[in-house]
Amino acid sequence: MKMGTGMKTGAAFLAAACLFCPAAATAAGGEASELQADAVEYNSKTGEMTATGHVVLKQGDGVAYAAFASYNTQTKAGRLTGGVTADREGAHLTCDVLHILSETQLLAEGNVHGTKEDKSFVGPQAEYFTDQEYIRMTAGGTITTKDGSFTADYMEGWMQEERCKGVGSAHIVSEARNFEGGGDEAEYFGQESGKLLLTGNAWAVQDNNTLKSQRLTVYLNETGKAQVSDQ
Repeated sequence: MKMGTGMKTGAAFLAAACLFCPAAATAAGGEASELQADAVEYNSKTGEMTATGHVVLKQGDGVAYAAFASYNTQTKAGRLTGGVTADREGAHLTCDVLHILSETQLLAEGNVHGTKEDKSFVGPQAEYFTDQEYIRMTAGGTITTKDGSFTADYMEGWMQEERCKGVGSAHIVSEARNFEGGGDEAEYFGQESGKLLLTGNAWAVQDNNTLKSQRLTVYLNETGKAQVSDQ
């Protein structure tokens, strides 16, 4: 199950969202940006900018919509609220609030839902660190790809390593591989040809075969069959 791919896609949604801020866009490469709203205020002394009512932020081929937006050119912090929707390069993100905490840190809160092609993620919140290519969902969530889904109470992923981890009621389902597993924790290693490590009340089922242990290591081969070890 390609959990690394799904997690990487989720991170891309949030990374794209940071480019919707005009100042961040300049730092990111100078693509032309545009801001539209019913009312816009800017304080050149403090660097504070606010936009209210039918806010539309465009940058490159990306566009974001919100009821309210604020950004400080000095602190590099900002916020979009009210039915936030963002689209860029085929990726679609919706949430109640999108915080730009810094030039490298973003936080989406409230009914967070991201999609791109056949991949998606949902959860109460998602935080992304662009400089580390690291994402975490501290309130839990679900990542879904064409191969299956990964759900846990706490999730985090490292995109460069194609690795993701779920803690608390971790549950993995892959209908494509006729595989299901879970445990207190689950960790997926995409660079190790699909290695899945389940720990704490761990279990795995494939083709009506069930294995339970405190520690299970599952290797998914190219044909989708699982090789399971309790070592």
